Amino acid sequence: MKVLSPALAAVTVSLLAAPPALAMDQRQADATCAAWKVECPEGTSASSSGPGKGTGALECKVKGRPAKEGPSVTCKGGKALAWGDWKAGKKEGLQVTMHSDGSWTEERFSEGKQEGRSVEYGAEGQLLKETFFQAGKKHGAARTFKEDGRLASEEYWSQGVKGKKPAPAPQPPAPAGGDKAPEPIGDAAAEAPQQ
Repeated sequence: MKVLSPALAAVTVSLLAAPPALAMDQRQADATCAAWKVECPEGTSASSSGPGKGTGALECKVKGRPAKEGPSVTCKGGKALAWGDWKAGKKEGLQVTMHSDGSWTEERFSEGKQEGRSVEYGAEGQLLKETFFQAGKKHGAARTFKEDGRLASEEYWSQGVKGKKPAPAPQPPAPAGGDKAPEPIGDAAAEAPQQ
């Protein structure tokens, strides 16, 4: 029997444990719009709305039900305006929206609620806005940036409630008398080696 190296074994396990990636990039989304055809997971069928021929929405739905399941792309003139995945009728994973000025947003969802880092980029690719979410509510830092990348504003949120900047974690006091470690206390004193 051939044994895998620990690194290769870890990669293999992570690939087997990870759910299949459904998210597409802009190139794939644009190709979907140009072809006016979306690849749907097993048990679903493609549907479209709008005038067609590269303009409207392409999405996958569970057969016999209106619930979206799998990729969904909104197109105009053969180019993707928005794309992302759906699971059981709710947004799931990365959702991308392109804006007419060339900027775009990337949001992540879990069971239809925003989760994790949500960002907005300018037309040149510079980070303009960054907000963190937990279970659909702002949670953590929310920052805006100037065109040159400098911080413009910063807010802090806790489960959807705007708050103050969290205080830094307290640091343990430095040992008194230079580099000498503190003396052990209680049972640790009996086990400590004598100097």
